[in-house]
Amino acid sequence: MPRTSLEDLQPELATAIRANEAVVLSYLSTLSFIVMQGARDPSFRDTHVFSYLAQDLLQSAMALIILPREGILNAAKRELRFVLEASIKLAFVEQEGTTATVQEKLERFDKELASAKISVKNALKLQLLPEADRDAFRVEVGRLFSLTSGYVHLTPSQILESISAAEAGITAGKERPSDVESLTSVVERVLAVSLVLLFHAFPYWVAGDWMVEENGLSNRWHFSASRFVAAMDSEFDYKHERQKSLPQIQRDRQARIRF
Repeated sequence: MPRTSLEDLQPELATAIRANEAVVLSYLSTLSFIVMQGARDPSFRDTHVFSYLAQDLLQSAMALIILPREGILNAAKRELRFVLEASIKLAFVEQEGTTATVQEKLERFDKELASAKISVKNALKLQLLPEADRDAFRVEVGRLFSLTSGYVHLTPSQILESISAAEAGITAGKERPSDVESLTSVVERVLAVSLVLLFHAFPYWVAGDWMVEENGLSNRWHFSASRFVAAMDSEFDYKHERQKSLPQIQRDRQARIRF
């Protein structure tokens, strides 16, 4: 099936889809950075599950661009469930497995990886987040997992949603801009949580190198609008290069928070 061109869509719908794609591209750029930083370790491919999982996250992220263009919104939500589950389990395995080989981690954590549950989120060490934000972050993870899981299995709420859409004449290819905007609001929340989790699967300095510019200012990327990414950024306020501009950095960071 040929990929839909945005020029063939109504302007309002094309605008909504472009906004969604901008979110995903920001995620992909961060994913690429994490891969490059991880690869600086000669043992990366032998000891870090992310060296292989990155390809799956990349595929899901690309699906989040392609599927909305074709009006396939519920399938995009299923991809979000995978991204979230994978990010949770990766952070857990890397924190608990430390320098074990990939094969050793797969054997040791076979039960946790095979489970459809994400109770391991409660065992995560969230040292990149201020202590005051850690419980709220876990709640957000659980809430988003429940939301996206509603599209993995057939549920009454999903059927009712489909009935409502059909009655309104909304089918794949005939979606409304508001439908895409609603999806995007979930996409940015899930991807923000995914990045926080992925950074927790790596040494402290990886997040610091991404979050803090050479002049000490915060990286002004899409996910700096996330309350949890902003909270993570605040953990680097101790850096020497931030001290001269710290009050302004803190004000700007707070003003950008949107989700």
